[in-house]
Amino acid sequence: MRASLYEALAIAPTASDEEVRAALRRLIRKYYAKTRDGQGNVEEALRFINHASRILSDPERRTQYDNDLALSAGTREVPVPHVAANAVAAAGEQTDVGPPAAAAPAEPAGPAGPDAAAVAAARATRSVQHPGLTEPVASFGRPTLVTIALCVLFGAFIAAAIVLVMPVDTVQVAKQVLVWLTLTLLALTAVYGVVHGIAWSKRRGAAPTPVLLPQTDLAILNWRREKSVFLGTNQPQEDASWIFQLRMAELERAKAGRTSEPRPWNRLGARLFDYAIWGIVLALLLSELQGAHVVPDRVGFWLGHPLGAPIAITASWIAVETLLMASLGTTPGKWLFGCYLQFSISDPYARREVRAQLARALKRAFRVWWQGVGCGLPLVSPVLIAVAYERVLQNQETDWDFAQDCLVTHAPAGMLNSITGVCGLAAMLWLYGVAWHRPLADTVAAAGRSIAAALPRGQWLVEMGTGAKDVVTGVAGGITRPGGGPSGPSAPGVATPPGAPVDADLAALFAQRNARIATLKVDGPRLLRAGDFRRAAELCRAWSDLDLANADAWRCLGEAQQGLGNHQEAVNAFRKAKQHDPNDRTLDAAIERSQKGIVDDFRNRYRR
Repeated sequence: MRASLYEALAIAPTASDEEVRAALRRLIRKYYAKTRDGQGNVEEALRFINHASRILSDPERRTQYDNDLALSAGTREVPVPHVAANAVAAAGEQTDVGPPAAAAPAEPAGPAGPDAAAVAAARATRSVQHPGLTEPVASFGRPTLVTIALCVLFGAFIAAAIVLVMPVDTVQVAKQVLVWLTLTLLALTAVYGVVHGIAWSKRRGAAPTPVLLPQTDLAILNWRREKSVFLGTNQPQEDASWIFQLRMAELERAKAGRTSEPRPWNRLGARLFDYAIWGIVLALLLSELQGAHVVPDRVGFWLGHPLGAPIAITASWIAVETLLMASLGTTPGKWLFGCYLQFSISDPYARREVRAQLARALKRAFRVWWQGVGCGLPLVSPVLIAVAYERVLQNQETDWDFAQDCLVTHAPAGMLNSITGVCGLAAMLWLYGVAWHRPLADTVAAAGRSIAAALPRGQWLVEMGTGAKDVVTGVAGGITRPGGGPSGPSAPGVATPPGAPVDADLAALFAQRNARIATLKVDGPRLLRAGDFRRAAELCRAWSDLDLANADAWRCLGEAQQGLGNHQEAVNAFRKAKQHDPNDRTLDAAIERSQKGIVDDFRNRYRR
């Protein structure tokens, strides 16, 4: 008994359309990105895939094939017309190029009625060649000059963003960020450990995934010579131009070093890079909108908060990813890590115009956002990412790639791309840690205070709500007195530990005030360095109102007013700073510059 298409694909004749597509995708992943490295004739295997997908992807052709297969196996009575038709069709089976379109055997009759002609015309326009197998690989950024230019552009953009948010007390902030990153890494490790344990237990009891057997590979590579797997069908139609395109595409893939083996860490790094650099772009845009009072401060705060920013970043990236995938087949992160995407890889009849490609890319991007990263929710994303990692290891592809019939291939990224991608991820990790550590700490402290307020009163609960015991003691140091108790003067004859706060609620208010001062101390100088003098003046004024005796606050306000051209207000602010720091000689120079600005303004008005 000669092999059939089902046996060559290692599936049952009663397999569903999903199982057929999964088998074709397994075969494509096996051969599509391989080179001529002793694995057999890849071109011949791809020509078999073209024929198998054409027969089994069309319900009518598959039904005809099943009927002819049953007749050839002797399970049905073979009618005389069928024997004659097969005898005529077998005459040209040894040729690489099939008979002309005019001599091609007629397709099964379509439905009767007024739509029969339309159905026949639609089927006639279907191409018998699989365009996905001959699609050229993406070559975006392959020239050395383009690669260097793009890597320098990414590096300069990330470096500029880091300089803008670099805090004044870098060492102290670095310590806090390191603590947060360590805790986050431990939490992610625990999440992956749990997900991996559950997936491993499920794999032990699951049936093994079907794979292509050695004899199946032999049948595929010899399918044309043995005349086996297209039993019951006509000679596969292949024109010379399609075979030439197939050979050129294979040589191009071999030259690029493409492989279809799953590399989940490359894909994860590429996606994180895309999200991170897109988040920086959105942060700069949000800063400008806030400066122009288009976005309210409250909305801007939550859009930049570590609990809200990932949702906004991942949701807005869907449209950008759709356009990049439909046009280039890659994104900046995927290009750096050597990941590329092709659509409709197993369907020879898929529509391939721009609108159809955009629709597939949009569906895939939305499913990645929903199923892959959990809409960007910080507590859900790590779990779903770990689940996707296990799916890739088990099925060799993700659910959204299978649903949209996508094939992800990987090419050597190159030394420059790898360094840019890894160093860029590390730099942006530091950048987001600096930008988010203060809002996250304030959120944790506020949650602790809310929990402490809901529970019975107690000094240890108050300390938990304000963050830590030493923080509360330091904050309340200015409102304590010897012999004072937690809620007022101590009772007669009752000893009170020295340094205890007069009132717990008052200590919490002072802690909140100090947290606000710390935030303004970072944001005010940062916007001042960024050139946003109006917003910097607002923050520095709020800082000086809360911390009247701080010379740095008044200096920040003076420099912001100077940048706005308000020289008299700048002189007043610098003089306030001089009162609190009389030994700072740079303030004298700043006052002199502002006074000269006042004189220049007066002269300009007098001239006019």
